Amino acid sequence: MLTVADVMSRQPVAVHAAATVADALRVMRAHGISSVLVPPLAGSPEYGIVTMQDVLAKVVRAGADARTVRLGDVMTWRLVTAEPGWTVRRAAEAMADARVRRLPVTDGRGIVGLVSDTDIFTSLVPREEWGHVRRVRKERALRRAAAAGPAAAVADLMSSPVLTIAGDAPVRDAVAKMVAAGISSLLVTAPGGPPAAIVTKRDVVTKAVAHGRPIEATRVEALASGPLRTVAAEATVEACSAEMAAARVRRLPVTREGQIVGIVSDSDILAAVAGGRWVGKGTGPTAAIAADVLRAPPVAMQASTAGALAPETSLWECAARLADAGTRELPVVQDGQVIGVVGEEDIVRALAERGGHD
Repeated sequence: MLTVADVMSRQPVAVHAAATVADALRVMRAHGISSVLVPPLAGSPEYGIVTMQDVLAKVVRAGADARTVRLGDVMTWRLVTAEPGWTVRRAAEAMADARVRRLPVTDGRGIVGLVSDTDIFTSLVPREEWGHVRRVRKERALRRAAAAGPAAAVADLMSSPVLTIAGDAPVRDAVAKMVAAGISSLLVTAPGGPPAAIVTKRDVVTKAVAHGRPIEATRVEALASGPLRTVAAEATVEACSAEMAAARVRRLPVTREGQIVGIVSDSDILAAVAGGRWVGKGTGPTAAIAADVLRAPPVAMQASTAGALAPETSLWECAARLADAGTRELPVVQDGQVIGVVGEEDIVRALAERGGHD
């Protein structure tokens, strides 16, 4: 059986915690990926990760401006990881148990790769088709980002028509159809009726691969999820994002006058954010600022404008400034007076108090 080392991405992309969500989305778009790792802050061994779902649930849902929200404020950390020698099935089991879609891969010394449900899903098809899937995903991301006109409602983002498959078809056929079209889901139909369920690549990974069920002998209806959750074509982007976040799904069929007319995914929404077609107005979540974590300064410390932090500097900007200055702590200055210091340990402590994987 294939191992994680056989299918993982060997050079996962990383973006610093002080970067904005908009910066990360541009990186995702350029690489045709749906997540970025966040390197450890100075003084901590812990990597973080920011996924499309994080952006959807914590930024777009709140109507926040991705150009001002820092990755540190939306990242997940204390990550569930895999090992290179694990079987693909074991990685699928770990994803299903943890309800995540990707696992950083560690070899005991550090992160050496990233394995996603897409990697596992495409391992089910001939190896020469893998490249096709990745090219289709990247080209689609670039086209979405380049689409003209503002996106205020779901109808501005949806894809149409929606591809379907019969519930009694073997899962192998569903996999082949998704791979050929470069998509991640199919609506499931029954004889004589409209679509009543959906099957996704994640269903294949967590309900078939994770349990050792052969995709040649398993029927689509055994993996499909129903009844269908839908969203109205006229719903706002924020409302759609809230529905996806609440239901923990990545896509919703779109209805108009009771009929399914398209499908919208988190990729569609985030392409609109990355391309400036949708721009939030709020400031979004803020984990902490320098004023929240500063300590009393050494008695002899003098105020200095060089490298000094303001009390309102975000925690993640503090981390970036420390790294740039090559020092372990910097003064916090207000009205020309040193009111405290912020160091590596203060930032790591705030991160620990925030909690871990969610």
